[in-house]
Amino acid sequence: MPLRKPASKRRSTDSGVEPDRGALCQEKKDQRIALFLSDFDQQAKENIQEMRKELDSLLQTAEKAFTVELLKMPVAIRKMKRKDLL
Repeated sequence: MPLRKPASKRRSTDSGVEPDRGALCQEKKDQRIALFLSDFDQQAKENIQEMRKELDSLLQTAEKAFTVELLKMPVAIRKMKRKDLL
């Protein structure tokens, strides 16, 4: 007669120790995802504000440079219409 393996017990996926563990884990995951998304949104808003400030600064610099170049030109050319100048 061939040797038989002893019958092994099947393990259930639910140990019965904590019945609502899956629900709690999902709830924690949802909270962590919500926290991550709110942090991401806050950082995005801060970056956008910083970029707007840099853009305003660049625009002011360009306007000042344009004004300086206009002041270098003779008065007759400054008062001339752009269409006529071109």
